[in-house]
Amino acid sequence: MNEFDLLKRMRDEVPDQTDLRGVELRLAEIRAGRPPTRRRRLPRLRWGLALVACTAAVIAWQAVQGGTTRQDVRPAVANRGTAAVVLEKAALVAMRTRATEPHPDQWLYIKQSQHMAGGDLPTNEIWHKLDGTKTATRAKNGELRIADAEKGPTHPGKTLQELQALPADPDALLEHFRTMERDLTALSICQPECPAGTERDVKAFGAIGWYMRHGALVPPDKAAAMYRALAKIPNVTIEENATDGDGRTGIGVVLDLGPAGKGSYILDARDYRYLGLKVQRDGMTSTMSVLGTGIVDEPGQTP
Repeated sequence: MNEFDLLKRMRDEVPDQTDLRGVELRLAEIRAGRPPTRRRRLPRLRWGLALVACTAAVIAWQAVQGGTTRQDVRPAVANRGTAAVVLEKAALVAMRTRATEPHPDQWLYIKQSQHMAGGDLPTNEIWHKLDGTKTATRAKNGELRIADAEKGPTHPGKTLQELQALPADPDALLEHFRTMERDLTALSICQPECPAGTERDVKAFGAIGWYMRHGALVPPDKAAAMYRALAKIPNVTIEENATDGDGRTGIGVVLDLGPAGKGSYILDARDYRYLGLKVQRDGMTSTMSVLGTGIVDEPGQTP
């Protein structure tokens, strides 16, 4: 049975817990060339994680058997098989996340930094009322400023409705994003244009990241579908020990289009939470990082 057959089976076996410490210890033993430590037998409900561990272990063991050094066992960019495994693990963790039910009178809080090729922009804190009527920002002097929300197609209240209406099937979700009329890419990966045949994939990749940055607004089943949709996009790979614009280390989900540019989503290595976006093109790097996000009851509060 190959790794993709294992992934299909895993989708019907969501684990009862999301503790991945045992998986990490097993992989560390393999990478160090040590025989496995005898461990307590896994309960039946943890077979989903066991299958993930076995698949990842085979990849690492094959690298050792191939005569590579220990440093070579963990390449900076892994193959697409590894991307499928990592993103399936992310999907399983997302499915076990407790769903939130934001109300129209609540606020979405986002703290964000931007480090652009032309210079850094100030870190900003913003609150969006989910009924789409108000926004609030924190001034440099600490003063909270509340104003009427701009009337546009992307306020968080509308985004919440869109998220709830998205298909939870990864194939249907990917097709939806590929055929969207509007472009939701926060930072353009390709300049002056994307390589022929990649435009729809770039649009889907950008849309997934745009929705993921809304954190607590994303329903667990839709988050899981987004991770699985990412794994289906050609040229998507995994970069270990990737860093965002604020120096935080995580897992990079990379869409590499060669000379046209490279975009990376940085995910927290513990819970696969979205940390930010990094675009590299023509020797320059631009980043957008989410430093905090959540649902609060009034502006000025933080999660």
